[in-house]
Amino acid sequence: GQSDYAHAAAAAFAPRAVRGDPVVLLAEAGTGTGKTLGYLAPASLWAERNQGTVWISTYTRHLQRQIEAESRRVYADHARAARARVVLRKGRENYLCLLNMEDAVNAAANAPASTAAIGLGLIARWARASADGDILGGDLPGWFVELFGRGYTAGLADRRGECIHGACPHYQTCFVEHSIRRARHADLVVANHALVMVQAAMHGRFGTAGDEDALPTRYVFDEGHHLFDAADSAFAVTFSGAEAAELRRWLLGAEGA
Repeated sequence: GQSDYAHAAAAAFAPRAVRGDPVVLLAEAGTGTGKTLGYLAPASLWAERNQGTVWISTYTRHLQRQIEAESRRVYADHARAARARVVLRKGRENYLCLLNMEDAVNAAANAPASTAAIGLGLIARWARASADGDILGGDLPGWFVELFGRGYTAGLADRRGECIHGACPHYQTCFVEHSIRRARHADLVVANHALVMVQAAMHGRFGTAGDEDALPTRYVFDEGHHLFDAADSAFAVTFSGAEAAELRRWLLGAEGA
């Protein structure tokens, strides 16, 4: 049951016989066993005792939120401690980009009155109160997406890797950078497989973990059977017809030129 599962997970967090040697545990248990709390408890204890960070990686945003909620049971003062010690990390494409928002506002100001301006006003009010700026799976009201469409909100996120990082005028207030800074001091970071795969690839190629200071030394992969699918998705590129035509023009020049 849950006790056996937790004991096995705790053993994986025990001190290593040889420094740097990997320790791998593959564990499976049926629905209702209490697997989440079974690994959260030993993970949080290791993080507290070693002043380190354990990354918990999952495949779906839904399970990320579920793990975040379950983590409140680990700490004595529940919600307050969990907010400080548990941080959700997602890819940049999930967060409102303040520079994209600024560009959209400037464009709307020079255009005839439209529903776009109304949507931007509502987004601005939400951004001031949002806990994390997660525009796809966070605290943005569901009715907003129904009214304006998912493409509208997605267009305000960094979906093409155009982030200019420290050169951005909004760098200090950036939602992504804020989550990165919080994660550096967290006990538990709840991420998704795609983000973890990208970080590992960047570390292997460039010796850096991308946005993070360094790779964590302890991982828990929930929904681990989806790791291969997540890696395929993270490193694949898809183009619409218009994007493919734009790429062709960029590489070969305009047709007939």
